[in-house]
Amino acid sequence: MKNTSGIIDKILVRIGSSNDSEIVTASLAAFKLIFIPVATMSDKEVTPKQKSYAIKRDLVTELVALMGYIGITGLIKNNLTAPICSKYYKQKANELAKSGKLDINSDDFKTLVNTDSKLIKKSIKELSLEDSEKEYIKNLQNIAEKFSLHLPQKLYLNTKKTISHICVCTLALTLIPMITNKILEFYSKRKNKPEVQSNIQTLNYAPIKREKMSEYMAKTRLGGLNVLNY
Repeated sequence: MKNTSGIIDKILVRIGSSNDSEIVTASLAAFKLIFIPVATMSDKEVTPKQKSYAIKRDLVTELVALMGYIGITGLIKNNLTAPICSKYYKQKANELAKSGKLDINSDDFKTLVNTDSKLIKKSIKELSLEDSEKEYIKNLQNIAEKFSLHLPQKLYLNTKKTISHICVCTLALTLIPMITNKILEFYSKRKNKPEVQSNIQTLNYAPIKREKMSEYMAKTRLGGLNVLNY
């Protein structure tokens, strides 16, 4: 029971700390993948042909959505969140320097300008840090508190959520419908592809009858006379 409760606690903490859009949308896509085709099949007011097309489209759409929300969104978040956080601190350092609140020769300015995105990501994911890395993250937190900036952990989670929202909206409005249409179009062309007929019609030649020369001359003469008379 302890192991089970520990796993549940980790799941709840993960969901509560992340709260990303793709978690909800992927769950919704998985739900629709099962229950919308079932609802379509039980609809008695549509023809079997309409049911078949609707079910195919629903299945393809939700499968593409499920893979897109989990795969593409996760890939973009993992590669862009930390660099955007680093960009935030660099921009804030320049703003503080311009306003005269921060000396460009100070250690605080150098820490903000040279923010290490890899260390931010490493600390947020609770990976093992060396003593110097722990000291760097602690120093960055102190500077953020000193100048009323977003703390690294809060900044990372907020940025990750924003990227998640943007990805989900973009996928739902553009990529998912486009890929779905392309797949259905390819399937339709492949299904309705005309069969190549390999039977070749052969010409039947009537055998030439051998006739006597006298009969042939008589027929030719009569034919020539008929033409002249006409």
